[in-house]
Amino acid sequence: MKKHGIAARRGLYAAAALMAGTGLASAETLAALEARVAALEKEKAAVGSVSAAPGVKLTFYGHAKMDVIGDNNYDLGNTTGAMAGITAASTEDGGTGGAAFETRLGLKGTIDTDIGQVKFNLEGDFYGATGGSGNFRLRHGYGEIGPLLAGQTWTNWMPSEGTPGAIQDFNGAAGGSNYRVAQVRYTYKPNDQWRLSVAVEEDYAPGTQSNLALTAFAGYTSPKLKVGMGLISRNLETNADESVHGFGYAIGADFEAWQGGKLQLQYVGGKAITTAMNNTGFSGIDIATGGRLAYDIDANGDAVKANAVKAGITQKLGEKSDVSFAYGVQRFDDYAGAGANFTKQIDSAHLTYRYFATKQVMFAAEVSHVEREQFDGAKFDNTRLQGVVKFTF
Repeated sequence: MKKHGIAARRGLYAAAALMAGTGLASAETLAALEARVAALEKEKAAVGSVSAAPGVKLTFYGHAKMDVIGDNNYDLGNTTGAMAGITAASTEDGGTGGAAFETRLGLKGTIDTDIGQVKFNLEGDFYGATGGSGNFRLRHGYGEIGPLLAGQTWTNWMPSEGTPGAIQDFNGAAGGSNYRVAQVRYTYKPNDQWRLSVAVEEDYAPGTQSNLALTAFAGYTSPKLKVGMGLISRNLETNADESVHGFGYAIGADFEAWQGGKLQLQYVGGKAITTAMNNTGFSGIDIATGGRLAYDIDANGDAVKANAVKAGITQKLGEKSDVSFAYGVQRFDDYAGAGANFTKQIDSAHLTYRYFATKQVMFAAEVSHVEREQFDGAKFDNTRLQGVVKFTF
């Protein structure tokens, strides 16, 4: 019995020593694993970023995007915005084509200075000043220090919230307003949910002699809801030395309604803001009576009024794909001098499917239908099929 007791104790001591050794080895293995994970995370964060000099960090980004399109009734070119110019005299021959003009290159950076960190962003694509020319053009070019931003970027008054997705970067669903202008902006963030900003911007309206506009924006963010509200005030100076005041307002919201599902809604309205809206460039609002050149002024010298609504829904289909539907409509009120063949309303619908093979590679397909109505009641429509291959870096 004594020998058996001694043997048992020796066995317990051996087991204890083995467990202690195993625990120590496990601790060492865990520490090594944690160190490796930290190193990988640091390495991942550094991808695409370089340190050009002490206190200077640069990050390169962009994408290569190929669009293939086919129109059934009218050859609209690279975007659907040309639908605003379709009339009874337009040739109905449809058309197909492809382009890579939306390929984009960008550079973001930070610089440590004595007065704080300076941020900047430079970005361009190959759409050209005339649209689809293949020439490089500036999209974003601005710097930030603290709450102050100066340079060219998205207009301050138009919310990104409520803008339904479409695979075409330009025009997209009818209604709304998405453009970039030179500006000086001040942003105040009282907490993590709210942001408030004001800006002095270059006016977007062609034909105006006064080229400044005042904008204001308020945005709210919560885990499931994002809301943005904006205002713009502009004065349109004509060749007849007359001044017409324009005022616009917009509100948009994104709502995570259910697991993998998002709802979006946006409204834009006001007077003398039509040139700041999508799908307006060929609408005929260019009354020249009395030397007036601004599109937003009618034959009596009054501001043209317009309203627009966008709505969309997106549903994820697993981890790598989603499907979305977007609808938009913009309508111009009756105004003096409006011709019978001028645009009264444009509406469009987009059904889009996207598949992300990896985070860097996306394939997409979209069918869209755009309709234009004139003041005399005549209507014209076009259906477009579009495919996209996009490589992001």
